[in-house]
Amino acid sequence: MADAPKENITTIAKDAKFSGEMVFQNTVRVLGTFEGTIKGSGELQVAANAKAKANIEVNSVIVDGTVEGNVFAKDKLQLNATSVVNGDVTAGKMIVAEGAVLFGQCNVGADVVKAGPGGLDKGQPAKVPQQQQQPQQQSAHK
Repeated sequence: MADAPKENITTIAKDAKFSGEMVFQNTVRVLGTFEGTIKGSGELQVAANAKAKANIEVNSVIVDGTVEGNVFAKDKLQLNATSVVNGDVTAGKMIVAEGAVLFGQCNVGADVVKAGPGGLDKGQPAKVPQQQQQPQQQSAHK
């Protein structure tokens, strides 16, 4: 083989239905249907018209299709215009395009991600450190 691809991409084809537990390191692109659990240190891509009915724990996620389940993206979650997510999301960063749909609780930020997946109490907002307030100066009114 002359030029090998720089990155390994695993693809679940458009006509494929897969169920179980998926664990990966590089990139996974779902074009069909996946049901179960997805864990990985790379990027998950859910294409338009694809469906992932799964709890997801990965480094980054790009959604154009449908996700039913909770999403934990250590680095970034990107919801494009055709995406539908039905579940709670936790991400270091989040990008939401106009037209994207999210049904669920949303927790975003580096401090939130440090708690890890399942690190937040269900239904409770994340505890974010409060910024120190500057002492107010008193004016000299007599």
